[in-house]
Amino acid sequence: MITCMQDNPSMFRLRASKFLLLSVLILSQFLSTQLLAQRSKSPWQTLTGEAPLVIARGGFSGLFPDSSVTAYSFVSATSVPDAVLWCDVQLTKDGVGICFPDVTMYKDSNVQDAYPKRKNSYLLNGVPTQDWFTIDFTSKDLKSVFLIRGILSRSPAFDDNRNVISTVENIATQFKPAGFWLNVQHDAFYAQHNLSMSGFLLSVSKTVTIDYLSSPELKFFRDIGSRFGKTGPKFVFRFLEKDDVEVFLVEFKTFASGVLG
Repeated sequence: MITCMQDNPSMFRLRASKFLLLSVLILSQFLSTQLLAQRSKSPWQTLTGEAPLVIARGGFSGLFPDSSVTAYSFVSATSVPDAVLWCDVQLTKDGVGICFPDVTMYKDSNVQDAYPKRKNSYLLNGVPTQDWFTIDFTSKDLKSVFLIRGILSRSPAFDDNRNVISTVENIATQFKPAGFWLNVQHDAFYAQHNLSMSGFLLSVSKTVTIDYLSSPELKFFRDIGSRFGKTGPKFVFRFLEKDDVEVFLVEFKTFASGVLG
């Protein structure tokens, strides 16, 4: 039989391929069985059978102003103990990282009342945009700006509660969340204005534990991916446009732990 195989290498390769395929199928079936067994013992219908993560985006932002201390406090008081706090990171003129819903400020704060003459215009994602931008204010300037509801159909009852704008460090220190998720939406925009989001994140990670880091920008992950090391956060890519899919799939395994639509 061995001599026959040596004389006919194509047959040998064929049988080897079949054996390999069979091994993969058996292993896949075994893992699937193990996974199903684990799931059958759990009340949670998730892939692993574990409880799903509760992620509080901007705190309890369905009721209170997004990213406000009040919103984060309500999560700590009412949600599950291992709730993950989500912070949309923006940078100020002096490079301080704050938790604020967007780089534009009009919709989510009273910045127009505090600084009526400091409206500006920039290209944002290639679109000329007029608004009040975080990059035009120092962290000291923002002490007189307060968060309000970002969706006008919601109650204005909490708009006058003097919800201050908090730094990333303040939220992490005050609430000590079981999980801390930082979302970076406009890394390229900040870079155009000589502000480094990567630099801020690497600096703040020395005192703040970042469990998850998400962004829709591939270049951001390329730049920062290897700089955190093995103990860094899990990277999550955010899809904003359907055309991103093909580009992303090519590089997915090189940096991301998950995807977010």
